[in-house]
Amino acid sequence: FKGVSMLCLQLPISEAFRKEAANGVAFGLGQDPRPLELDASGFAEVRIADFPDAQLGWTGTVGASDTENVPHRLLSVRLPILRGGEKMYQTVFALSDDDVAVLIYRMSSGIPAKLANISFPAMASFPEGLGMNASRRGLNLFQAQNIRDVGEADLTSVEALFAHPEMNFGTEVSNLLPLNSTKYDLVFKQLTTKATITNARKVDVELSIVDGSWDGFSWMLADSKPVNAWWVQADLEVTTTLVSEKRPTLGINPFSESILYDRMLGEVLTEKEKPPKVKFAYTHGDVIWFTTKIDKQKVTPYLAPGLTLRSDEAVVWHVRWQPADVLNMWGMRDSQHDYLDLEYNELWVTMPVTYKGRNFTYPILMLLDEDVGQMAGQDLAGCPKKLANLTYTFSPQPGQGSEVFLNVNRHGRHVLNVTGKMSGITHKPIVGVNDNYDPAGQLLWVISHQFPWDPAVDRPKYFFARGVQQTKEQRGLENLRVSYGAGAPEPLAEWFVGEPIEGGYIRMNQDFLPSLDTPFDWQFEQVDPDEFVEWWMVEDRVSGA
Repeated sequence: FKGVSMLCLQLPISEAFRKEAANGVAFGLGQDPRPLELDASGFAEVRIADFPDAQLGWTGTVGASDTENVPHRLLSVRLPILRGGEKMYQTVFALSDDDVAVLIYRMSSGIPAKLANISFPAMASFPEGLGMNASRRGLNLFQAQNIRDVGEADLTSVEALFAHPEMNFGTEVSNLLPLNSTKYDLVFKQLTTKATITNARKVDVELSIVDGSWDGFSWMLADSKPVNAWWVQADLEVTTTLVSEKRPTLGINPFSESILYDRMLGEVLTEKEKPPKVKFAYTHGDVIWFTTKIDKQKVTPYLAPGLTLRSDEAVVWHVRWQPADVLNMWGMRDSQHDYLDLEYNELWVTMPVTYKGRNFTYPILMLLDEDVGQMAGQDLAGCPKKLANLTYTFSPQPGQGSEVFLNVNRHGRHVLNVTGKMSGITHKPIVGVNDNYDPAGQLLWVISHQFPWDPAVDRPKYFFARGVQQTKEQRGLENLRVSYGAGAPEPLAEWFVGEPIEGGYIRMNQDFLPSLDTPFDWQFEQVDPDEFVEWWMVEDRVSGA
């Protein structure tokens, strides 16, 4: 990272967070003795930074081409921890204004970044009298105003900000699920930073830090008056290594629900609520689907290790959930659970695959316009989700003769365009969409959201689930027209050949269950370490760009 400018703040830690830490559930390990515990003598550290030169991407083949700049801003909250007496930090909350940077931070560094709007002074010199702001989903979470220079900073104190490594838990909540609780050690990402300080000033600043119903970090802080504050400009070189820690004796690892929320959730943006008597987590879904021929040679390199195509027809489907509650899957809907209703569009690109002689449906690419749904899907099941712009309309409302329009684009790239007209009632269930019985409709996910830092320690795991659908209405789709984009991150024009074979409309509710037909010891089985690296270099172009 070259030419980084940041405001660094030290603030007192709240009693609420100290209680979380005392219960042993704050930093990703909850056993006794606790390998990670709060350093009670330290301060919370809040940084808001501008990264104009962040070499996080690649211009071509991952790992083999020139690096690519991903300029962005980042707000991070780091808390002091001890590991065997060694002073460290863990980043427990983060916001960034670039969705590619968000994905890379979450996948590579265990930094639980979420998408936000961040304003930062566009200047190389000191931002005298100016301010910074970070807002997310309509909530102003952080404001720094009236920054004032109060003198030259002690260089030793500033260098100490970068002296201790970070020990990040990561964002794969799947590591904590009971099915996975006894198979593997927990993996942490350790970040070591070498900082070359070019400018450091002591500052005074006025802060406003606000929590919403589902988002925010002020609850971690005793107050918003900084103990120390600096304006720092530097070049940073960050090195990542993996650290493996044994699981608790009982296997299941407790984790703070409030910390979990901080890593994934955000404020509710829809007024639609899921009906209380409906047990399905995903409701009132308007679905259009079509089947299309596959270019097997082009698709095969993108399949996860161990998978082979079982036919030459893929199913592509798109849905608008109205709403979905991603916190209460598996039929959970009672007074013991919070509700988080989300309304969003989601595109599924699925492939028919075989794994160890059994047939599955493999979602190879998913695009949606709701970042909470994105993070929950990635962290809990390995869904290959990316944010996109999706326009989805029916004219008039769904029914006989209704005109359907779908347009999907990402970062200015055309991905998919679909038009058609709804026709008469149909009844044939579609495998991978609303067929509850065909074994080939079982979903095979690969929890693959990590860099191959050390495949012997950490690599993707297979996860098998079963979609359960309640079909309300099903119709045909005629005059179907489809066009695909050819961008490397979403190469649909390479994957698919010719016109759609058939298509239709479905109105349904949906939920997910673990696959009961799949052998138990297949769940969370790790992929081959050598095949992982080769596949990641191809797949990451799809999942991260």
